[in-house]
Order: sequence, then structure tokens, then C-alpha cells
Amino acid sequence: MYQNDEACARGSYNLERFGVGAGTIHQLQAKQQQQIPALLSAQATNPREPTSRLIHNETKSAPDSPWEIVLHNEQEVCRMLECDRNLTTEILDEIIDKTQVPPLDLRISYSQPEMLFPAHLIGLCVIKMFQYNLTARIDRLLELVISRVQKRACAFWSDQETAFWLSNVFELLSIIKTSVSDHQMASEVYFESERAMSSGMQGLELLLSDIYFGWVKRLQKRMSGLIIPSIVEHQELYNYQDSDGILSRMMGSASKSSEVKLAHILAFLNSVREVMVFYYVDVAIMKQIISDLLCTVGATAFNNLIARRNFCSSNRGMQIQYNVSKIEEWCKLHEVSDKTQNLDRLLQLAKVLQMHKETPEDLEIIREVSDLLTPAQIKQILKSYKPADSEAPIPSSLIHHPMLSSSSSTGYLLNTGDMTDQVLFLTARKVPAIETFIPHHITARRIRALIDSQTQTPQEGEEEEYEPYYKDSLEDENFTLPPSEYHQNQVLNDRGLDFPRGTMVEPVLDTNTLAAMYERW
Repeated sequence: MYQNDEACARGSYNLERFGVGAGTIHQLQAKQQQQIPALLSAQATNPREPTSRLIHNETKSAPDSPWEIVLHNEQEVCRMLECDRNLTTEILDEIIDKTQVPPLDLRISYSQPEMLFPAHLIGLCVIKMFQYNLTARIDRLLELVISRVQKRACAFWSDQETAFWLSNVFELLSIIKTSVSDHQMASEVYFESERAMSSGMQGLELLLSDIYFGWVKRLQKRMSGLIIPSIVEHQELYNYQDSDGILSRMMGSASKSSEVKLAHILAFLNSVREVMVFYYVDVAIMKQIISDLLCTVGATAFNNLIARRNFCSSNRGMQIQYNVSKIEEWCKLHEVSDKTQNLDRLLQLAKVLQMHKETPEDLEIIREVSDLLTPAQIKQILKSYKPADSEAPIPSSLIHHPMLSSSSSTGYLLNTGDMTDQVLFLTARKVPAIETFIPHHITARRIRALIDSQTQTPQEGEEEEYEPYYKDSLEDENFTLPPSEYHQNQVLNDRGLDFPRGTMVEPVLDTNTLAAMYERW
């Protein structure tokens, strides 16, 4: 009885913290005294059901309950992860649906935890489920998360929305892969959990590809109207303007191209890059997206130029070489490049237009300079070339020279980049620690309780039922638990549980110890 009174006193202290009056406290204490035999009886019937968890379910598990949820030990954490469906509802509704994507404002600097909090909060729940070998919960949670994120991100409402979820999906994939790859378990008990984690990673990779390619296609479509006017038709060098360009402007046929300049396409590339930097898109993904856009610029300009008869001239080649050099300067400044070398092919085409094209010796020099161009492409350039007033026409024998009659050359147009059947190959980064930042507009009571249960330390004067263990850094590979009494928890921690910084790890007690503890209580 003394122990029960002491427990009630501790309970009254906790209730007073939430504003419950003294009279109400005594009524609750009396009711609790009446319920203790029934609860102990329920514990005897179902030894796996902790008595404290039964009280916790009765008072705090309701969806509309205003009470703060407190998880006192790892048993309650496991019960919530395994049985509380409202945890999944919090993740889907609050962490995904109600998340407010920060507006793009370069004057405001957001930290990485503030921008990637959905991935880290979901990753924390998945890792804890992995610790407790909750295979079905891992499968279901990741399946619902992927479906809900896909519905929101693949709508492509804005570049900001897409970049935000692209970075979070990649971060969540990296968190799960880091936890699985760094801590492999030989025991067959966790085989199904490892399968669930691998299946979830495959789903996240497919989701990442859908977001990536869907966004790149839309960027390419918006940029396609800028490529020809700014790269092919725009003439920045006034002293080398092509006569057709001057005539077309006089006739008014080039009014559209005169409005679009080289600065417009550079501004477009800058805007895309700023969005990705602001929302912490991974550097590898950022470089790949810019490379795909540069590939489209080079291929579209190349195909348009080589297919336009009486448009390829020496002055035009000089203008295009200047325009391409400005894009290359932008690429060097931001450390990106066109991996397909389509810009290099366009630059070589511009150089061919400025070279002598009269003798077979000139043709040999052209082949050496334009090593990326095929014989069919060089032949088409010579056919489309328009000599200046001071130049002689290109001899027909040179156009049909055997050097340009290679049987391996079937076409002269470049692939503009059909992404229908492409797959994104990226290496997930190593995540050093799980961040626990939650924005103020998100309630998420169960997720906050889960975080508090992993980061709280015993206050002064508070009785400790378990001896806490601390893991100060995820990089500390020498962290171990005592092998005998806490063998079960040692096995779970060897699974690769990545706790937040300063996490308290409590031992997982077996059923007999738990029953004895509640019997004494």
C-alpha cells in the first residue's frame, strides 16, 4: 500500500504540471486505487501488456486528447510503434500533407534540418521500427509514405514544391540505406525486417526517379523556347553580324528572336540552380539536372543549325562560338558540365564554319579539329554552308569526298534526350545523425514523444528504474551494452539503430522481469 501511495503522489505531481486541480487529483487517485487490481489481473492474463501502457492507452491515446504524450521507457515506445495507428496518421497528415514548403527567398537562410525535417522524422520512426523488428509496420509505413509523397510531389505545382520533396526523398533514402548498410546483422530473426527496408529503398528510388525525370521534362519544355533565339539566332558581336540577320530585322521577321537574348537562357539556368541550392537538393542531383539541361541546349541548337540551309556561314559560326563560350564560363563558375558533350559538338560545328573548306587538305584539318563530329555531320555542314561574298563555293568533289563517305554514319542529328525509359542512378549519401527539428506549426504529439523518449535524461532527484546508456555520436563504433543482462538490447543496437545526438538507450526487459516489476509495484 505504501508503494501505491507513493506512486499516486508521483502521479499527482505529473498531473499538476498539466493544470489539474487538487480535488480532481484526489478523485483520480481514488479511481486509480480501484483499478489497480483489475489492471494487475489484466497483466496476469496478458503478460506482454505493461500495466503502465494500459493506463497510458486509456488516458492519452485518444485522437482528440489534449494531453501531452510521455513515453516512460522503451516498452512503451515499442507498443506505440507497433499498435498505435495514430502515429501513421500523424506522419501522413501532418508531416507530409500539412507541411508548408518555405517560399523561395534568398534573403532568408534556412538550415538543413529546417528544410529536411520530413525525411529525418520519418526516418527516425522507420529506424525505431527496424530496431524492434516490426516488419509489417515498416512495410505499411513506407508504402503509405511513398504513395502520399508521390501524390503531392508529382503534381509539379511549382519548382519550389518539387525541389523540396526531391531533396527530402533522397535524404530519406540515404537515412534508411545508412542504417542498413553500416550495421549488418547475421541473425535470421531480422531477415524479414531487412527485406522490408530493402523493399522500401527500392520504392523510394522509383519515387526519386519519377520526381526527377518529371521535373526535368518540364524544365526542358520551358527552356526549349529560349534555345534557338538565344544561341543560334542571337548575334552579340555587332561587327560580325550575319547579313540575313540584319535583313530579317529590317523586314520585321526577327522580332521574336530580338526579344530573347543570351542573358535569358543564363538567367533561366541561374533560377533553376538557385531553387535547388535553397532547398538543399543533393549536389550530385543538382549537377545531373544542370547537365541534362545543357545537353538539351547543345542538341537543340546543333540540330537546328545543321538542318537550316543557307544559314550556316562564317559569321554565324563566330557568333555561336561566342554564345557557347559564355555558357561554358557559367558552367566553370558553378562547377557543372554537359556530360553528353553536346555543347562541345556545337562548338566544333561553329569552328568548322570558320575554317577553310576548299581542298582535301582542309578536309583533313577539319576532321582533326572536329573529332566529336561524324563524317555524315561534317558532310551535312558542307552542304548547308553559305559562302560569304569573298569566298568561293565549296567544290562538289569535296562534299562527296571518300573521307566523308563512311558507311557507319547513318544520321547527322543529335538525340534531344528522350527520358521515357531512363533510370536514375545515384549513390545515397552517408547521413551522420538523425535531426529532430519539428516546425512550430506541426503538432505531431506522438513523434514529439518519441523524440523526447530518445533524448531526455533523468532529472535530479528522480528515481531511475533502468540504468541509462548514452551514445554521444553515431560515428562511435565502440559503443556496446553489457552482454549478459541486457543481451536483447545489445542485439538490437548491433542492428544499426542510429539515435539522435545525445540519445538515451534503455534496456529492453524480458517478460518475466517486467511482470515481477509490476507485481512489486
